[in-house]
Formats: sequence, C-alpha cells, structure tokens
Amino acid sequence: MSKQRRRPAGLEIGQEVVRTPQTIFEDGARGKAIRRPMRGRVDYIHPRGRFHIVAFEVRGKTIKETFQGVEV
Repeated sequence: MSKQRRRPAGLEIGQEVVRTPQTIFEDGARGKAIRRPMRGRVDYIHPRGRFHIVAFEVRGKTIKETFQGVEV
C-alpha cells in the first residue's frame, strides 16, 4: 500500500464555492469590519487536502485567499 495519501474527493479545481474571506471586508457602522460570504472559484488544492486557494473577483481584479481543508 502506498504511503502517500490521495486528496479527498468532493472539491475540484475550477469549482464555484461560497467562502467568507478574512482579507476582503466592508466598513460598517462604528468602524467595524463586516465580513460577508462571497462566491469564488477553487484555484488550487493541496495534494494531501490540507488547504485550498479560492480566487475572488473584486472590482475587476482577482484576490486569492487560502482556506483550511477541502470541505465543499
């Protein structure tokens, strides 16, 4: 049996997902940061499923953020 684990099934590169990014937020009342879920596309998945990178389109530019695991 191989020692290398395979990436868990369920999340695919190019798949559209909804995530709440920590680096993209709006200024709300009283100067608080409001974080909202956004749609993005999976750009990269770690071979062992430890993290994945999602690309978000914001004002015509692409912003990427890393998320733990490979949950859908």
